[in-house]
Formats: sequence, structure tokens, C-alpha cells
Amino acid sequence: MPKLETWVALGSLGMCIMFIALILSFFNFLVGPKGNGPDVYVDPTGVMIQLISISGAPILILAGTVFGLTKSYGTIHAAIILITTGIILIAGMIAAWTLTLKINEQFVGGGIDIISYIFIVAGIGIAILGIYLFKKSKNYQHLEDEIH
Repeated sequence: MPKLETWVALGSLGMCIMFIALILSFFNFLVGPKGNGPDVYVDPTGVMIQLISISGAPILILAGTVFGLTKSYGTIHAAIILITTGIILIAGMIAAWTLTLKINEQFVGGGIDIISYIFIVAGIGIAILGIYLFKKSKNYQHLEDEIH
């Protein structure tokens, strides 16, 4: 049966997927059907604050919780999930960055142009935490002992 840290890592992965989907769909909305932007009034800054508080920040909080729970002994399942979460976050934010280049300049503001960079760095950090936990896990230590 999976441990608590594995479930928390899965929560972080789920939030990551949700965040990427929300960001990509919002950026597609800002690009608009003909590339001129949306036909209705929208407050991009307010929506970005909502997206980050609903799913962006919880990714980091849950990943940090996994690290805090397992930093002394590590767990291979949670580590692999964190590495996957970091990779997905990096890839999703690179895709979001390419969309920001297509957004009309009047809708780029309030951090929309830098949010991709911030979460790319966060994805790298999550992946590094996962790699650290992977190396710290007992299963990895047993594999290393068998090799030597």
C-alpha cells in the first residue's frame, strides 16, 4: 500500500497537470481566434493570480511537503513522481512560453510574460528534489551495493 508521501506526490503531479492545462487554455484564450486577442474584456492579471493560487502554488507546497516527509530516508515511488512532475512542469511552461509570444501586447502584463520562467525554474527545483530523494532511497542504496 502506498505511503502518505506517495499520495502527496501524486497530488502534486495532479495539480501540475491541472496547472499546465489551465495556463495553456488561458493563453490560447488570450491569443484569440484570429490572433488578435479575445473579443470580451478580461483582466489577465486577476486570472493569473487565480490560476497560480488554485494550482500553481499547491504544486510547490505539495512537492516541498513530500521532501519534508522523506528527506531523511527517501522513497523511490515519491521520488520518481516528483521527477516526473518537474519534467512535466518544465515542458508545459516551455509550451506556455511559446504561446506568450503570440499574445497581443495589450494583454501581456501582470507577470504573464515572466510566469513561464518562474515555473520552469520551479520545475527544475522539483526535479532536483526528486533526484535527491531517489538517491537517498533505500532501494537505490541496495541497487548501488549490488553493482559494487
